Amino acid sequence: MLQGLIESIRERTAAQMEKPVPSHMNVFNCFGGISLLLILLQLVTGVVMLFYFIPEPDKALLSIEAMSNEVRGGWLLRDGHRWGSTILLAFVFSHMVAVFYFKAYQSPRQLTWTSGVVQMTIVFLLVTTGILLPWDWRAYWAYALWMDYIATWPLIGDYLKEAALGTFTLNRVFYTHVLFLPLLLGGFLLFHFRMVRKYGIKEPL
Repeated sequence: MLQGLIESIRERTAAQMEKPVPSHMNVFNCFGGISLLLILLQLVTGVVMLFYFIPEPDKALLSIEAMSNEVRGGWLLRDGHRWGSTILLAFVFSHMVAVFYFKAYQSPRQLTWTSGVVQMTIVFLLVTTGILLPWDWRAYWAYALWMDYIATWPLIGDYLKEAALGTFTLNRVFYTHVLFLPLLLGGFLLFHFRMVRKYGIKEPL
C-alpha cells in the first residue's frame, strides 16, 4: 500500500520538459501569473525595507515613520508593500476560486490544487504577520481580536491562545515573516510550477 502511494506521487511529480501554451487560455488563467508577479514585487520591496526596519516594540513604528518621511521614496516603498500584500491576497483567492470553478482540482491535478491551497494559507499568514510588525494600535488590536477569535475554537482554542500569548515576541513574528514563511512559500511555488508544467492547464468546461 505504501509502495503504491509512493509510486502514485512519483508519477505525478515526474518532470516533463516541453509543454506548449494551450489555445484555450483566457483572463481567468492569468490570476496565477499575476500572483507570482505580485509575490516578486513583495520580495523586492520587503528586502529593501529590511535595511530600515527595527523589530523591537519601542522602535518598530518609529523606524517605519523614519523610512517613510526621511528616505527618498520611502513612503512609496512602504505603501507599495502594504497595499501589495492586500492585492496579492485578493488575486491568490481569485485564482483559487477560478481553479475550483473550472474543476481543475480533479485528477490528475490533485497535488497542484493541494499545493495551491497551502500557498494561499502561507500568503494569508504573511499578511497577518506583516500587519503586526509596525506594532501600532492597529497591530495591537488586530492581535487581540485574533486571539479572542482563536479562543472560540472548540477543544484547542484556549490552548492555542495561551500558547500564542505565552510565546509572542515581535522579534519572532519578524523572522517568521521575513525568513520562515517566504522560504516555505518558495518551496511550494517550485513544486506547484512543476505540477503545472507536467499536467498543464485544464480546458474550460
